[in-house]
Amino acid sequence: MGVLRPNHNCWKMVKAKRFALLVDGSNYYATVAESIRQARKSVAILGWDLDSRVRLFPKLRRNRASLQRFFPEVVERNPELEMYILTWSFPVIFAKVREPQLVLGRDPFQHPRIHFKFDDTHPPGASHHQKIVVVDDDIAFCGGMDLAGGRWDTPEHRPNDPRREGKTGSYPASHDVQAIVDGDAAKALAEIVRDRWCRATTESIPWTDQYDSWPGAVLPDMTGIDVGISRTEIEQLHLDLIAAARESIYIENQYLTSETIVDALCRRLQERQGPEILIILPLKNSGWLEEHTIEVLRFRCIKHLREKDRFNRLRVCYPVVQHSDGQPVGVHSKVIVIDDRLFRVGSANLTNRSMRLDTECDITIEAANAEQRSQILKMRNRLLSEHLGLSPDCVRGSMIELVDSRSSSPRCLRELPPDGSKTLILNASFVDPGEPVTAWYILRTLFSRKRSARSLPLSQSRDDDQKQLA
Repeated sequence: MGVLRPNHNCWKMVKAKRFALLVDGSNYYATVAESIRQARKSVAILGWDLDSRVRLFPKLRRNRASLQRFFPEVVERNPELEMYILTWSFPVIFAKVREPQLVLGRDPFQHPRIHFKFDDTHPPGASHHQKIVVVDDDIAFCGGMDLAGGRWDTPEHRPNDPRREGKTGSYPASHDVQAIVDGDAAKALAEIVRDRWCRATTESIPWTDQYDSWPGAVLPDMTGIDVGISRTEIEQLHLDLIAAARESIYIENQYLTSETIVDALCRRLQERQGPEILIILPLKNSGWLEEHTIEVLRFRCIKHLREKDRFNRLRVCYPVVQHSDGQPVGVHSKVIVIDDRLFRVGSANLTNRSMRLDTECDITIEAANAEQRSQILKMRNRLLSEHLGLSPDCVRGSMIELVDSRSSSPRCLRELPPDGSKTLILNASFVDPGEPVTAWYILRTLFSRKRSARSLPLSQSRDDDQKQLA
């Protein structure tokens, strides 16, 4: 029996005629722009964030390339085209890092055929975190990237690249991944978009007759494959992926705070013949609040993993590039690759809230034959080779040995240093909740008895705390 099972660890299994991995913002933004330009009837966008000031083509002048100009120009050229944009109705705590017009609740496009809405139909404390773009119900993009600030970068991650233009100069280098699919997989993602739009607006989006709109510049990485689409409650998928590993677990993620996921990884590390595990994270997630909340939890989890690494099969690293004076590359991608058999890409972070609370969307491929296993390995090696400054053909053998052998190279993966300097300013259950933050949840958390997790699995510590109230 395969790992992917509908109604167990994925929503449904569907066929993708073509699948391609778009690595880093330059590849994704150029491709999604081409697809939107070619749209006939509809474009639908779901996002955690959106910024109409963002430029899809950084080489062009700001006023000609921003979404605020680009979207209306595309719609004006095609009188049959309708655009639907649904973005999270974020709390005021995000006001400083969001577009001012959105903070004020305004539509930045002001066009009768660009339907812009905020989504606030979530459980208390949850967020809308899916990042999906569907064009004419025929092709769909899904992954970790929003059309927002700080996402665009090239695979070279050049230091101080002037095209990475932020509010006060060049923003740091950033690595991310988005997938593009067509066929029934695109229709399934279009179904998710319609469901979210209807929940948020009580309106419907008409379906479009499909035609072959695959962007000509994109060569598929895989064709004629079955993919599993998972949404919202996706913890079981991740547990099953970790349990299925025989030789290797490759992870790229922005965060690592899920007790359940960390405990599952710890169990594999303690097996004498278990898989090697490479986890690629950012050096840190900036901001005073994050440094005293989610970052404290992240380093606790990393410390716990390293303590359980009995056989030296774990590396937790961050990427650096040449001529950057040791400045790291930010990691925002959400990827897991199991051996050469399973490849998962999507929006979910390895946090409690992503596993069980926020709206998420992940795509997982399970190889059905030797050719598909070869392609999955090629996609993983493409990601790893970018971090190590190598040709994909040079990535072979043990991931751990290869990472270690490149640790002193100008472009490499460096071991994430321990960090015990910050203190947690909020209860961990508030920082990273795994269930709706209702009044009962708040009371239960506030009055739970504090216990040390030093000798217990992380999830058992939280469970025991909650049992004290029963």
